[in-house]
Amino acid sequence: MDDLQGKTVLVTGGAQGIGKGLARQCLLAGAKVIITNLNQAIAAATVAELGALGEVRSVRADVTDTAAMENVLDDIWSTEGRLDVVFNNAGLGLMKPLMDCTPADMQAQFDLNYFATVWLTQAYVRRVQARGGTGHVMFTGSENSLAFPPDNAELKMGIYGATKHAILITAEWLRHELADTGVTVSVLMPGPVLTERLAQTFATLEKAAADDPVHAVIPPHAEQALRERFITPDDCGRIALRGLALGLFHIPAQPHILADFDARARELRAAFEALGLT
Repeated sequence: MDDLQGKTVLVTGGAQGIGKGLARQCLLAGAKVIITNLNQAIAAATVAELGALGEVRSVRADVTDTAAMENVLDDIWSTEGRLDVVFNNAGLGLMKPLMDCTPADMQAQFDLNYFATVWLTQAYVRRVQARGGTGHVMFTGSENSLAFPPDNAELKMGIYGATKHAILITAEWLRHELADTGVTVSVLMPGPVLTERLAQTFATLEKAAADDPVHAVIPPHAEQALRERFITPDDCGRIALRGLALGLFHIPAQPHILADFDARARELRAAFEALGLT
């Protein structure tokens, strides 16, 4: 998928954050873009902003509602006549210690960040296969897909990390299962991205007094790591499309992720050696 000119793409959660960066870069590459978002006002503002770059429209849909997303796909094929790329991007990160997470917390995170992507992929692939076409699915994973990020451990995002870890192995299985179908798969794996939410967090931290509880939620060390490592949503979108054009499966977005991955690899190798399995 080295040329998006004239292609049609779907970006879930495309009105803000990484999704908006993906949508913008796809438009700049010549694609028609459909975004999903639950907040109609935000979606309308994004469409108005990005409309100068190309053909973009929004659909109000809850990605966790399988029937709604089936309707979205039917609408795209009916209106645009094709769908070449699905960016499985919608998601949120819960900041809560794992020991405090309730079953409802875990279910909500997996429903949005994981299960919704799987059901949408199934629905999309079935339609592509029925038409004898080709397509691509890019999952928005995370640095958490590859390794534990120690510099941000204080943010207590273990259940979020679990959903993103699950995305990677699922995508690996899909890459194998879809090898002969004409549908390819990739995983975008960013670290911190300066989304609207992160920008607001930085603004809150700047205004907060030294003894404000917010500094316990996001300690100085974690804040510093976020500030040093973030990329913009547009940066993330450009990296995603570069990876797509290169035919990459793994699409990491920041260099520090490699150090965290290497640390995991070293620990695992040491375990093999300790057990005499090398």
